[in-house]
Amino acid sequence: MFSLSMAIIPIFLLLMAGALCQRLRFPMEGFWVGVDKLTYWLLFPALLFYKTSQIDFSNPLLSQYALILLCALVITAIFTFVSAWCVKATAPTASSMLQAGVRFNTFIVLALAGSLYGNDGLIYAALGASVLIPSVNVFLVVSMVLMHGKPSKSDPGNALYPSLPKLLSGALIRNPLIISIVLGSGLNLLGLTPIPVVSEMAELLSKAALPMVLLAVGASVRLEAIRSVGIFFVLSTIARFVVFPLSIGLMCWWLGITGLPALVAVLFGVVPTATSAYALARQLGGDAERMAAFITLQTILCVVTLPVSVWLSQMAFN
Repeated sequence: MFSLSMAIIPIFLLLMAGALCQRLRFPMEGFWVGVDKLTYWLLFPALLFYKTSQIDFSNPLLSQYALILLCALVITAIFTFVSAWCVKATAPTASSMLQAGVRFNTFIVLALAGSLYGNDGLIYAALGASVLIPSVNVFLVVSMVLMHGKPSKSDPGNALYPSLPKLLSGALIRNPLIISIVLGSGLNLLGLTPIPVVSEMAELLSKAALPMVLLAVGASVRLEAIRSVGIFFVLSTIARFVVFPLSIGLMCWWLGITGLPALVAVLFGVVPTATSAYALARQLGGDAERMAAFITLQTILCVVTLPVSVWLSQMAFN
């Protein structure tokens, strides 16, 4: 447990450093907003492109990995829907609970995979991301549109409300993470990787991605967003930190998957929800203020829960 904590501590120190820099407005006002855009549009896509271009798609584990992660997604979503119904949550609150339950912070997953399990861990994490990122985006957009509905025709803002196909295209076609996964995987399947110069440049950018991403994630934490979140936070956090990883673990046990693939798969269930959930909540009518609180509290809470969860998974699958 001590060695595990020592491997995870640097990640949280970077998160806290980012939060402190943002708090002190260092090095200048608005700097971390720019860093966030840089990591989202360039550094992290370069990392995903580089790693997916290295995946061995002939590995029979690929289909099992997809089955494990997608089943965990469905189970967690069902738990969240039932929980929201039991506590009579409004549609905006329920959709924010759903995002807090099924979304995961890809940046932290890859940082953990690399820190704990090296390059092989990063490749498995990229494989999981290539399965879950498009799936989660499509699922959430469709679910939130169905939950909130569209404005009535008498609403003057209705003409500006995007259609479901347009929302899906925005979630998929204009998402740089998904684009980088498609490009890396597609060129890999065609046998065109590594690409001279391009692959080397992507590798260099990928080395800068994780530390910058962690600083940016830390800078996005907003302590002032925390209000009385009560039972809604408790249930969505149980979905994120208990139901999701437990579903992954049970599926791995059922399929007989152990070792590194199982350990990396579990990481997708033990990290906090994604910071991008706030933007989607605002765009599609979710409870954005409560979503901000969920993101902040889960990020703080995982400082305690993550080492324990990873240790338990290592005891189970090593």
